[in-house]
Amino acid sequence: MQQRPNYPNYGGWQQPQQPNTQYPPQQPWQQPQYPPPPGTYYPPQRPMIPPPPPPRPPKKQNPWLVIAIIIFVVAAIGAYGSSISTKNTNQQTDATPTAAVVATDTPIDTPVPTETYAPSMYTPPPTQPPAKWTTTHTFTGNGIKKTAIFSVPDDWKILWSCNAQSFYGSQYNVQVYIYNSDNSLAEIAINELCKSNNTSGETEEHQSGDIYLEVNSEAAWKVQIQEFK
Repeated sequence: MQQRPNYPNYGGWQQPQQPNTQYPPQQPWQQPQYPPPPGTYYPPQRPMIPPPPPPRPPKKQNPWLVIAIIIFVVAAIGAYGSSISTKNTNQQTDATPTAAVVATDTPIDTPVPTETYAPSMYTPPPTQPPAKWTTTHTFTGNGIKKTAIFSVPDDWKILWSCNAQSFYGSQYNVQVYIYNSDNSLAEIAINELCKSNNTSGETEEHQSGDIYLEVNSEAAWKVQIQEFK
């Protein structure tokens, strides 16, 4: 059996120590700088632009708000469509059918349209009948009589008539006096002799106011007052 060498501190063996050799610290290698050759141009170095930030995540929308917007848009579209349908229906109702136009080779004069009015919008003015002599008072009697007071315009007539056979088959007087309402005599309008060939007549007056008549006769007579209206 081989025995271990007898070295000092064999049981606590230590690695032999290396000599203390120190080296100066080494500097990083740099490429030697040489001046650029004459006439050489180097563009300026652009600064480094940092990359853009990442996009932000989209905001979460409220689903109830989206649902409310959709309901509002649908309701607005429905209301608009209903209004257009009602308008088209009214236009079709108001439209009046027109007669079909047949094309012909002969030119036809087109009449000029005249202005018309709907019966519910225009009422024609009432037509006035032409003015004429109209009887307003009629007086009959026998002998001397007075009428009641009445009014006359600026233009009026007195018509008289008699019956020549009413006075014993002979002639008699027919006189008409015009009195104002204050009993003053205005005019003797008629002074005739009633006979077979003279039984009627008339006279036109041109004074207005309140008057009455007095008829002076011996037999039957008839007096009428007429106005132009």
